Amino acid sequence: MSDQPVYGQRSDPRAAPSCPRHPSQRSVDYCKRCNRPMCIDCVVRTEVRSLCVDCAGTVRRARRSATRGPIVTYVMMGLCALVFLVDLVSPAVFQAMAFTPQVGQVEPWRFLTTAFLHGGLMHIFFNMLSLYWVGRALEEAMGAWRFALLYVLSAVGGSLAVLVWVLFAPATWTQVTVGASGAVFGLYAAVFVLQRKAGVDTRSVLVLLGVNLVYGFMVPNVSWQAHLGGMVVGALVTWGLVALARPRPGVTAKAQDMRSVATGVAMAVALAGLVLLTYRVLFEVLG
Repeated sequence: MSDQPVYGQRSDPRAAPSCPRHPSQRSVDYCKRCNRPMCIDCVVRTEVRSLCVDCAGTVRRARRSATRGPIVTYVMMGLCALVFLVDLVSPAVFQAMAFTPQVGQVEPWRFLTTAFLHGGLMHIFFNMLSLYWVGRALEEAMGAWRFALLYVLSAVGGSLAVLVWVLFAPATWTQVTVGASGAVFGLYAAVFVLQRKAGVDTRSVLVLLGVNLVYGFMVPNVSWQAHLGGMVVGALVTWGLVALARPRPGVTAKAQDMRSVATGVAMAVALAGLVLLTYRVLFEVLG
Protein backbone atom coordinates (compact mmCIF):
# COMPACT_ATOMS: atom_id res chain seq x y z
CA MET A 1 0.00 0.00 0.00
CA SER A 2 2.90 2.36 0.61
CA ASP A 3 3.76 2.26 -3.11
CA GLN A 4 0.28 3.38 -4.12
CA PRO A 5 0.58 6.80 -5.86
CA VAL A 6 -1.36 9.70 -4.35
CA TYR A 7 -3.59 12.01 -6.35
CA GLY A 8 -1.64 13.82 -9.09
CA GLN A 9 1.49 11.71 -8.58
CA ARG A 10 3.12 9.57 -11.25
CA SER A 11 3.15 5.81 -10.81
CA ASP A 12 6.93 5.84 -11.27
CA PRO A 13 8.35 8.94 -9.55
CA ARG A 14 11.88 8.05 -10.63
CA ALA A 15 10.88 8.68 -14.25
CA ALA A 16 9.53 12.15 -13.48
CA PRO A 17 11.63 15.26 -14.19
CA SER A 18 12.80 17.55 -11.42
CA CYS A 19 10.72 20.52 -10.35
CA PRO A 20 12.15 23.76 -11.88
CA ARG A 21 11.59 25.67 -8.62
CA HIS A 22 12.86 22.85 -6.40
CA PRO A 23 15.44 20.85 -8.41
CA SER A 24 15.99 18.40 -5.56
CA GLN A 25 12.36 17.27 -5.71
CA ARG A 26 10.68 15.11 -8.33
CA SER A 27 7.63 16.47 -10.11
CA VAL A 28 4.18 14.98 -9.60
CA ASP A 29 2.28 16.78 -12.35
CA TYR A 30 2.53 19.30 -15.19
CA CYS A 31 1.02 22.79 -15.11
CA LYS A 32 -1.98 22.94 -17.43
CA ARG A 33 -1.01 26.45 -18.52
CA CYS A 34 2.76 26.49 -19.05
CA ASN A 35 3.30 22.70 -19.09
CA ARG A 36 6.18 22.94 -16.62
CA PRO A 37 6.68 20.05 -14.19
CA MET A 38 5.64 20.71 -10.58
CA CYS A 39 6.56 19.12 -7.28
CA ILE A 40 3.91 18.64 -4.64
CA ASP A 41 4.81 21.99 -3.01
CA CYS A 42 4.24 23.90 -6.26
CA VAL A 43 0.86 22.40 -7.18
CA VAL A 44 -2.18 24.69 -7.01
CA ARG A 45 -5.39 22.71 -7.42
CA THR A 46 -8.11 24.01 -9.75
CA GLU A 47 -11.44 22.63 -10.91
CA VAL A 48 -9.72 20.90 -13.83
CA ARG A 49 -6.09 19.79 -13.44
CA SER A 50 -3.54 21.99 -11.68
CA LEU A 51 -1.53 25.18 -12.06
CA CYS A 52 2.00 25.89 -10.88
CA VAL A 53 2.37 28.63 -8.28
CA ASP A 54 3.81 31.04 -10.87
CA CYS A 55 0.92 30.68 -13.31
CA ALA A 56 -1.59 30.81 -10.47
CA GLY A 57 -0.10 34.15 -9.43
CA THR A 58 -0.19 35.40 -13.02
CA VAL A 59 -3.85 34.43 -13.33
CA ARG A 60 -4.66 36.28 -10.10
CA ARG A 61 -2.86 39.40 -11.34
CA ALA A 62 -4.67 39.20 -14.69
CA ARG A 63 -8.01 38.91 -12.90
CA ARG A 64 -7.23 41.93 -10.74
CA SER A 65 -6.21 43.88 -13.85
CA ALA A 66 -9.41 42.87 -15.63
CA THR A 67 -11.43 43.96 -12.59
CA ARG A 68 -9.79 47.38 -12.62
CA GLY A 69 -10.52 47.77 -16.33
CA PRO A 70 -8.30 49.13 -19.11
CA ILE A 71 -6.99 52.06 -17.05
CA VAL A 72 -4.12 52.97 -19.39
CA THR A 73 -6.42 53.06 -22.41
CA TYR A 74 -8.81 55.41 -20.67
CA VAL A 75 -5.97 57.58 -19.34
CA MET A 76 -4.52 57.98 -22.85
CA MET A 77 -7.94 58.84 -24.24
CA GLY A 78 -8.51 61.31 -21.42
CA LEU A 79 -5.15 63.01 -21.96
CA CYS A 80 -5.80 63.36 -25.70
CA ALA A 81 -9.26 64.83 -25.04
CA LEU A 82 -7.90 67.21 -22.38
CA VAL A 83 -5.06 68.44 -24.60
CA PHE A 84 -7.49 68.90 -27.49
CA LEU A 85 -9.82 71.05 -25.38
CA VAL A 86 -7.01 73.12 -23.88
CA ASP A 87 -5.54 73.60 -27.35
CA LEU A 88 -8.83 75.15 -28.48
CA VAL A 89 -8.44 77.79 -25.77
CA SER A 90 -4.67 78.30 -25.81
CA PRO A 91 -2.64 77.85 -29.03
CA ALA A 92 0.48 77.87 -26.85
CA VAL A 93 -0.20 74.21 -26.09
CA PHE A 94 0.19 73.30 -29.75
CA GLN A 95 3.37 75.33 -30.03
CA ALA A 96 4.87 73.60 -26.98
CA MET A 97 3.94 70.01 -27.89
CA ALA A 98 3.86 69.67 -31.69
CA PHE A 99 6.70 67.83 -33.41
CA THR A 100 8.87 69.01 -36.24
CA PRO A 101 12.22 67.38 -37.02
CA GLN A 102 13.90 70.77 -36.67
CA VAL A 103 12.61 71.45 -33.15
CA GLY A 104 12.82 67.83 -32.01
CA GLN A 105 16.61 67.98 -31.83
CA VAL A 106 16.52 70.51 -28.98
CA GLU A 107 13.16 69.57 -27.44
CA PRO A 108 13.08 65.76 -27.67
CA TRP A 109 9.94 65.38 -25.55
CA ARG A 110 7.99 66.44 -28.64
CA PHE A 111 8.61 62.98 -30.13
CA LEU A 112 6.00 61.80 -27.61
CA THR A 113 3.87 64.83 -26.74
CA THR A 114 2.84 65.34 -30.35
CA ALA A 115 0.84 62.09 -30.07
CA PHE A 116 -1.57 63.86 -27.70
CA LEU A 117 -2.28 66.67 -30.16
CA HIS A 118 -4.80 66.48 -33.00
CA GLY A 119 -5.54 68.65 -35.99
CA GLY A 120 -9.31 68.65 -35.75
CA LEU A 121 -12.43 67.04 -34.37
CA MET A 122 -12.57 64.21 -36.92
CA HIS A 123 -8.86 63.52 -36.43
CA ILE A 124 -9.17 62.96 -32.70
CA PHE A 125 -12.53 61.17 -33.05
CA PHE A 126 -11.24 58.40 -35.31
CA ASN A 127 -7.99 57.99 -33.38
CA MET A 128 -9.80 57.72 -30.05
CA LEU A 129 -12.38 55.36 -31.54
CA SER A 130 -9.57 53.08 -32.73
CA LEU A 131 -7.83 53.33 -29.36
CA TYR A 132 -11.08 52.44 -27.59
CA TRP A 133 -11.77 49.43 -29.82
CA VAL A 134 -8.27 47.98 -29.81
CA GLY A 135 -6.79 49.28 -26.58
CA ARG A 136 -9.20 47.71 -24.11
CA ALA A 137 -8.72 44.12 -25.25
CA LEU A 138 -5.01 44.60 -25.91
CA GLU A 139 -4.37 46.06 -22.46
CA GLU A 140 -6.20 43.16 -20.84
CA ALA A 141 -4.12 40.68 -22.84
CA MET A 142 -0.74 42.35 -22.27
CA GLY A 143 -1.16 43.94 -18.87
CA ALA A 144 -1.21 47.64 -18.03
CA TRP A 145 2.50 48.46 -17.95
CA ARG A 146 3.34 46.48 -21.10
CA PHE A 147 0.48 48.18 -22.92
CA ALA A 148 1.65 51.61 -21.74
CA LEU A 149 5.18 50.83 -22.94
CA LEU A 150 3.84 49.67 -26.30
CA TYR A 151 1.77 52.83 -26.73
CA VAL A 152 4.56 55.23 -25.80
CA LEU A 153 7.27 53.56 -27.89
CA SER A 154 4.94 53.26 -30.89
CA ALA A 155 4.18 56.97 -30.66
CA VAL A 156 7.90 57.79 -30.53
CA GLY A 157 8.50 55.35 -33.39
CA GLY A 158 6.03 57.28 -35.52
CA SER A 159 7.90 60.54 -34.90
CA LEU A 160 11.21 58.80 -35.61
CA ALA A 161 9.92 57.68 -39.01
CA VAL A 162 8.95 61.28 -39.78
CA LEU A 163 12.51 62.30 -38.89
CA VAL A 164 14.03 59.58 -41.08
CA TRP A 165 11.94 60.75 -44.03
CA VAL A 166 13.82 64.07 -43.98
CA LEU A 167 16.74 62.18 -45.54
CA PHE A 168 14.59 61.64 -48.64
CA ALA A 169 12.57 64.86 -48.51
CA PRO A 170 14.62 67.66 -46.89
CA ALA A 171 11.70 70.07 -47.21
CA THR A 172 9.92 68.18 -44.41
CA TRP A 173 12.57 69.37 -41.92
CA THR A 174 10.16 72.06 -40.68
CA GLN A 175 6.91 70.17 -41.33
CA VAL A 176 4.58 69.75 -38.34
CA THR A 177 3.21 66.28 -37.51
CA VAL A 178 0.59 65.68 -34.82
CA GLY A 179 -1.74 62.88 -33.78
CA ALA A 180 -1.91 59.50 -32.07
CA SER A 181 -1.98 57.59 -35.36
CA GLY A 182 1.55 56.23 -34.92
CA ALA A 183 0.63 54.82 -31.50
CA VAL A 184 -2.65 53.39 -32.84
CA PHE A 185 -0.86 51.67 -35.70
CA GLY A 186 1.50 50.20 -33.13
CA LEU A 187 -1.51 48.71 -31.36
CA TYR A 188 -2.81 47.21 -34.60
CA ALA A 189 0.62 45.68 -35.21
CA ALA A 190 0.57 44.28 -31.68
CA VAL A 191 -2.74 42.57 -32.38
CA PHE A 192 -1.21 40.99 -35.47
CA VAL A 193 1.82 39.70 -33.52
CA LEU A 194 -0.32 38.29 -30.70
CA GLN A 195 -2.70 36.61 -33.12
CA ARG A 196 0.20 35.19 -35.09
CA LYS A 197 1.79 33.78 -31.93
CA ALA A 198 -1.53 32.26 -30.89
CA GLY A 199 -2.10 30.66 -34.29
CA VAL A 200 -5.19 32.79 -34.96
CA ASP A 201 -6.21 33.84 -38.48
CA THR A 202 -4.59 37.26 -39.04
CA ARG A 203 -6.24 38.17 -42.34
CA SER A 204 -8.71 40.62 -40.81
CA VAL A 205 -6.08 42.69 -39.02
CA LEU A 206 -3.83 42.59 -42.10
CA VAL A 207 -6.68 43.96 -44.22
CA LEU A 208 -7.27 46.68 -41.61
CA LEU A 209 -3.60 47.64 -41.60
CA GLY A 210 -3.42 47.57 -45.38
CA VAL A 211 -6.49 49.76 -45.89
CA ASN A 212 -5.27 52.34 -43.39
CA LEU A 213 -1.77 52.40 -44.86
CA VAL A 214 -3.15 52.88 -48.38
CA TYR A 215 -5.39 55.65 -47.06
CA GLY A 216 -2.34 57.39 -45.64
CA PHE A 217 -0.53 57.19 -48.97
CA MET A 218 -3.47 58.46 -51.04
CA VAL A 219 -4.92 61.24 -48.89
CA PRO A 220 -2.90 64.47 -48.59
CA ASN A 221 -1.86 65.85 -45.19
CA VAL A 222 -1.82 62.36 -43.66
CA SER A 223 1.53 61.24 -42.24
CA TRP A 224 1.96 57.75 -43.65
CA GLN A 225 5.50 57.89 -42.30
CA ALA A 226 4.19 58.06 -38.73
CA HIS A 227 1.77 55.23 -39.47
CA LEU A 228 4.54 53.04 -40.82
CA GLY A 229 6.99 53.90 -38.04
CA GLY A 230 4.46 53.22 -35.29
CA MET A 231 3.50 49.93 -36.91
CA VAL A 232 7.09 48.68 -37.17
CA VAL A 233 8.03 49.70 -33.63
CA GLY A 234 4.77 48.31 -32.22
CA ALA A 235 5.38 44.94 -33.86
CA LEU A 236 8.97 44.76 -32.58
CA VAL A 237 8.06 45.81 -29.04
CA THR A 238 5.24 43.28 -28.85
CA TRP A 239 7.37 40.51 -30.27
CA GLY A 240 10.09 41.20 -27.68
CA LEU A 241 7.67 41.29 -24.76
CA VAL A 242 5.73 38.22 -25.88
CA ALA A 243 8.91 36.20 -26.46
CA LEU A 244 10.04 36.92 -22.90
CA ALA A 245 6.60 36.28 -21.42
CA ARG A 246 6.57 32.64 -22.56
CA PRO A 247 6.93 30.34 -19.54
CA ARG A 248 10.30 28.57 -19.39
CA PRO A 249 11.34 25.69 -17.15
CA GLY A 250 13.16 26.98 -14.10
CA VAL A 251 12.17 30.62 -14.71
CA THR A 252 9.64 32.08 -12.28
CA ALA A 253 6.95 34.55 -13.26
CA LYS A 254 8.70 37.25 -11.22
CA ALA A 255 11.97 36.65 -13.09
CA GLN A 256 10.12 36.81 -16.39
CA ASP A 257 8.55 40.12 -15.37
CA MET A 258 11.97 41.50 -14.47
CA ARG A 259 13.32 40.41 -17.85
CA SER A 260 10.39 42.12 -19.54
CA VAL A 261 11.11 45.33 -17.63
CA ALA A 262 14.78 45.16 -18.62
CA THR A 263 13.79 44.55 -22.23
CA GLY A 264 11.42 47.50 -22.17
CA VAL A 265 14.16 49.78 -20.86
CA ALA A 266 16.58 48.43 -23.48
CA MET A 267 14.08 49.07 -26.29
CA ALA A 268 13.48 52.62 -25.08
CA VAL A 269 17.24 53.26 -24.97
CA ALA A 270 17.65 51.73 -28.44
CA LEU A 271 14.90 53.98 -29.82
CA ALA A 272 16.57 57.04 -28.29
CA GLY A 273 19.86 55.90 -29.83
CA LEU A 274 18.22 55.65 -33.25
CA VAL A 275 16.93 59.20 -32.87
CA LEU A 276 20.42 60.50 -32.08
CA LEU A 277 21.94 58.48 -34.92
CA THR A 278 19.38 59.80 -37.40
CA TYR A 279 20.10 63.40 -36.43
CA ARG A 280 23.82 62.76 -36.81
CA VAL A 281 23.32 61.29 -40.29
CA LEU A 282 21.06 64.19 -41.25
CA PHE A 283 23.64 66.78 -40.22
CA GLU A 284 26.39 64.95 -42.13
CA VAL A 285 24.33 64.44 -45.28
CA LEU A 286 22.38 67.69 -45.42
CA GLY A 287 24.84 69.92 -43.61
